[in-house]
Amino acid sequence: MGLLKASVGRLQRRKSATALSTYQVGQRTVQLFELTDGHIQWVCNCEDYAASAGSAQGPWCKHVAKASAIRSIERLTGARVVGRSRAQTAAAPQAADAVRT
Repeated sequence: MGLLKASVGRLQRRKSATALSTYQVGQRTVQLFELTDGHIQWVCNCEDYAASAGSAQGPWCKHVAKASAIRSIERLTGARVVGRSRAQTAAAPQAADAVRT
């Protein structure tokens, strides 16, 4: 896994990082990195994230918030969270089978 294009310069200039996981949130890609000092950093490829880079609390966007919530649920339950779009496509074949019987 490589660094996201929008954040390559900022992330590499500060500290080297290891990608821990990648999440698809809508059409955006959010990655979680572990920095060499042990801290973690979320990085999104959206414009809102890039625009918030200079804020006092650090860069953040709704995609990062959703991805961090998904990761929290996965860590608490030990189960992989399935998105709504994938859940609907998985349920459709089962519903069709139920109609036939």
